[in-house]
Amino acid sequence: MPNFGTAVLGNGSLKPTTVSFTAFDPNAPAQYVQQWNTQLEKSFSGNTSLAVGYLGARGFHLQRAHLINNAPPGPGPIGPRRPFPTISFVNGTVLTPSSDPGAIIQSQTLPVSTINRLEDTAQSWYDAAYVNVRRRYSHGLSFLANYTFAKTLTNAPDFRSAMDESAIPQNNNDLAAEKGPGCDVRHRFALSSVFDIPAYASYTWTRMITEHWHFSTIYQAQSGMPLTISVFGDTANSGTVLGENPIRANVTGQPVFGAGTRTANEWFNPAAFSTPAAYTFGDVGRNSVYGPPMQTLDFALARTFRLTETASFQFRGEAFNALNKVNFGTPNRYVNTPQFGTITMAMTPGREIQLSARLSF
Repeated sequence: MPNFGTAVLGNGSLKPTTVSFTAFDPNAPAQYVQQWNTQLEKSFSGNTSLAVGYLGARGFHLQRAHLINNAPPGPGPIGPRRPFPTISFVNGTVLTPSSDPGAIIQSQTLPVSTINRLEDTAQSWYDAAYVNVRRRYSHGLSFLANYTFAKTLTNAPDFRSAMDESAIPQNNNDLAAEKGPGCDVRHRFALSSVFDIPAYASYTWTRMITEHWHFSTIYQAQSGMPLTISVFGDTANSGTVLGENPIRANVTGQPVFGAGTRTANEWFNPAAFSTPAAYTFGDVGRNSVYGPPMQTLDFALARTFRLTETASFQFRGEAFNALNKVNFGTPNRYVNTPQFGTITMAMTPGREIQLSARLSF
């Protein structure tokens, strides 16, 4: 186990322990989401229907991380430049050692570094238009196809983001600059279907071989998710949370996507971005570059054999990512690293084939 030294609380003859903490707004308003939608639907031949609709949502008073004690960009030690270099316990607080050997208490004023205030001040916007085509089971076939065109915006970085972005703002004095795409998938198409393959009944033996086969598919295709072009490390020297790198790159004016891009070796043009000067923030927008799209096709072929009135045997063959499509992962987004703009991982595994059998009784 780590062997930490004895904590020294408060200013005195000994070097005090610098503390950091997370705070909550005790008067934070309740978070809520408003949703609305409208849809037109048309039926065809009693089995197939077409639906066209719109879905909207707005999130209010959503939680965001606000590092209220970050220092402005600049050279030199960060501590003296913080808005609150020290904090004090409220009057009447009684401090007692928490464990043996306990803490050395010198005073009730302590040096402080990061203060992460979780406040309910963020907002989100979602708008989507969609088209659904549905066929209820008839003559051995059923399917559901959906296409969605959507746009998602937020004015705060996302906690547990799918885009691997920092969960804290770049400049805590300019939270308005955080507005940008959220988990924004602009285009998405999905198709699922089940088809009972007709038996070839010309002869008894052909019917025995071809009857009771079922074929099902799931196909998905979507555009890429956004990412933020960032700087590795606190080049602004303003103070960050451990493991977070919120400093963004600068825009150079060159095209982001040009000839030779959208590949694993160069997903976007690295020359479109640059490292900001020391002790400054970057000007690239949050989540302003979109990563690779995704496409997968899974299918299954199964046959059921009736053994008795209450028992059956099923053979099933399945293929996942049947097209063996290479779906690229998120490109390296740190402008000051050698791998900037390259992709070194896949979002989905390669083709997988699985054979299985099941006895039911």
